[in-house]
Amino acid sequence: MASEANGSGDKNFLQRLKGWRVLKLNSRVSQSPPVFLYTPYTRRMIRLLLLLTSLRWQLVLAASRMYAAELTILPESGFYSTPFEVTMASPSSGGRIFYTTNGAAPSSHSGALYERPITIAGTTVLRAAVVRENETSGTIVSRTYLFTANVLKQTGADFPATWGLNLGQLVPAHYAMDSAIVNHPDYRGQMTEALRSIPSLSVLADRDDWFNPQRGIYANPRESGSDWEHPASVEFFSADSRERFQINGGVRIQGGWNRRPEESPKHSLRLVFKKKYGAQALLFPFFGKTAPAEFDTLILRGGCNNTWLHWNGEERRRGDYLRDTWMRDTQLAMGHPAARGRFVQLYLNGLYWGLYNLCERPGLAFAAAHFGGAKDDYDSRNGDHILAGDDVAWKKLMTLANAGLTNEEAFRSVQAQLDLPGFIDYMMLNFYGANADWDRSSNWYAARRRTPNGKFHFFVWDGERTLETVDANTIEFDDDESPPRLFHKLRANAEFRIMFADRVQRHCFGSGALTPAAAAARYRSHADEIHTAIVAESARWGNYRHAVHQYKTGPYERYTVNEHWQPEIRRLFNDYFPKRTAIVLQQFRERGLYPRIDAPTLLVSAKFLNASAPRGKIHFATNGSDPRLPGGGLSPNATLYEKPVELPAGTLVKARALAGEPGVGEWSALVELSVF
Repeated sequence: MASEANGSGDKNFLQRLKGWRVLKLNSRVSQSPPVFLYTPYTRRMIRLLLLLTSLRWQLVLAASRMYAAELTILPESGFYSTPFEVTMASPSSGGRIFYTTNGAAPSSHSGALYERPITIAGTTVLRAAVVRENETSGTIVSRTYLFTANVLKQTGADFPATWGLNLGQLVPAHYAMDSAIVNHPDYRGQMTEALRSIPSLSVLADRDDWFNPQRGIYANPRESGSDWEHPASVEFFSADSRERFQINGGVRIQGGWNRRPEESPKHSLRLVFKKKYGAQALLFPFFGKTAPAEFDTLILRGGCNNTWLHWNGEERRRGDYLRDTWMRDTQLAMGHPAARGRFVQLYLNGLYWGLYNLCERPGLAFAAAHFGGAKDDYDSRNGDHILAGDDVAWKKLMTLANAGLTNEEAFRSVQAQLDLPGFIDYMMLNFYGANADWDRSSNWYAARRRTPNGKFHFFVWDGERTLETVDANTIEFDDDESPPRLFHKLRANAEFRIMFADRVQRHCFGSGALTPAAAAARYRSHADEIHTAIVAESARWGNYRHAVHQYKTGPYERYTVNEHWQPEIRRLFNDYFPKRTAIVLQQFRERGLYPRIDAPTLLVSAKFLNASAPRGKIHFATNGSDPRLPGGGLSPNATLYEKPVELPAGTLVKARALAGEPGVGEWSALVELSVF
C-alpha cells in the first residue's frame, strides 16, 4: 500500500477499517488511576488481558491491510513541481477502478475508467474506488497533488462565480491569489515556503455539496445540523511527508457570526468521523504523545474577530490569527484541559483556502478523554446550547448562585458542583485577556460528568476578542446563566476572594502562566510557527475588503505581513505582555480579589528556610496545611517566622503574611515552596 511504502505505519491502516471500532484502544487520560490488589489471580488475568489485546491488535491490523489493499494509489499526496504518473491497482478480482478529478465520489456513472497510468502535470485532486460487477463501490481513496506554481495562480475559473444568496443579494465568490502580494519583491521569494512551512489539510467533496444553491454548505452557510453535513475526504500531510493520513468523514460549516457571508467569506468548518463514512473516529497524534489522539470531531477555525476579514477596520488592523490559540494554550499552561490546536494550510477541492487552526472541539468526547467515562456520561453545553445530557444540574447551580453565596453552606454547595480552582483560573485568564465577546449564549464550553459528585468544568472557546488594549477592564461584565454571573455571585464570598487571590499568586508571579515572560513566550511560539505561513493568507484574503467587498467601516486596505501583521505582533511583545500582568493585578486589588498586602518571599539555602515580606508577620506551616483558617483565623499548625528555620528535605512549606491580628487583619495570598 502507498502509505506503507512511505513509512506512515500501521496507524494509517486503521483509518480504512470501515465499521471497526478499533480506535478505542489508545489510552485515556484520567484524573485517578484505578487501584487494585495485585494477587496471583489478578496477575493471571492481566496476562490474559494483554494476550487478548495483542491478538486483537494483530487481527485488526491484518484486517486493515486486507481492507486497505482493495485499492492502492501511488504516489502519495503532497507537493510536486514536475509531471509524473499515477498508478492505481486492486488485487481483488471482479471489480474495475473508476476515478474523478473534480472532487465527486467516483462510480461507473460519474467517473472515468482507469485503464493506464494517469499523467499529472498540475494541481489535481483524485478520488478513486473499485466498482464491482453488481455496481457496489468500495471505499473511496483520495489523493491531492499540489503544484505550487498552480496554487499561486489559482483563479477558480471553473468554479461558481457566486456562493448563493444572502439578504436577497448574490454573494460574490473569491478564489484568486492576489498577484500584488504573490509578485511583490518582499514576498515572492517566500511564497513556496509559505505554503509548505506548516502541514496541509485537503478536504475533497462533491462540488455541489460545497456550492450548489440548494444543497451546498458554502452557498448556505447559515444552515446547520446533520442535514447540512456532507461526505468528504480529509487528508493531512506535511511537506516532508513525515506526517500524513487520509480518512473519509463528513464536513459542515462551523460557528456562529462567522457563518454570515457579509461578516466573513472564509467560513470555519467542522470535520466529523462516523461509521457511515468509514471509521468511527480518527486516530492520529496531532497534539503530542501525552494528549488524546482519538477524535470524532475536529474544528477548522478560520478566524473572524481581529482578522483581516472583519467588518471593523480597527479589528482588521489588529489581525494576528493567534489570540484564540494563545487563550486555549494558556488554559493548558494553567494546568487544565483545553482544546489543543495546530495551524494548517487548508485546500478545498484543490483550491488554497487559507490559514486555519485545526483544533479539538471541547464537547462530549473531549470531556470523556480528559475526565474518564463514556461520552454518554456527560452533560455538555456550548453557551446556552445543550450539546448532550440536560440542564438540570446547570439550573440547580445557577439557581443556587443567584440566591446568593455569602453564607458558608451555600458556598460549600457550589464547591460540590463546580471545579472551583479550574473556574477561578478560567475567569482569571479571561480577565487577563479582557475578553470582550462572551455572554450566556456563546463563546464558552462546559461539561459535567453525570455522577452524584460530578462538577462543572469550563473550557476556553473563541477567545479572539482578547489581548486588545493593554489597560482594558472587563471584570464587571455580567450576564445571567453565564460564567461571569457565577463569578460575580461567588466574589461576594470572602473565602472565594482569598481562593481567587491564591490562584492569582500562582499564575501572576514567579514563573506563572500569566507572568510577562511566560505569556509572551507562549505567544511567540505560535507567531514563529506561522510567520511564513501568514504570507500565503495575505495573498489569499488580504485584499478581500480592499478589492472584493468593502463592508461597514474602513479603511479598506490590502493587508500584508510587513505593514499589518508584524506591527501588531511587535505591539503585543513591546506593550501588552510586559505591562498587562501588573495592570490586571491592580484591577484585582481594586475589587478585593487580591490583597493589598504582598505575599512573602520564600527561599531555601542549605536546607534553611528564609522568608521576608514588606509588610506584616509571616506565618507558615510545614505539614501541607494552610496557616490561615477559613474565616481568617490562625491555624494551630502555623508557626510565626522569626529567623531562618532548618527543614528536612521533602518538606512542603505554605506561608502567608498577616497585617494585623488573626480574624480581623488582612492575610496575603498563599505561597508554597518545596525543600529539596
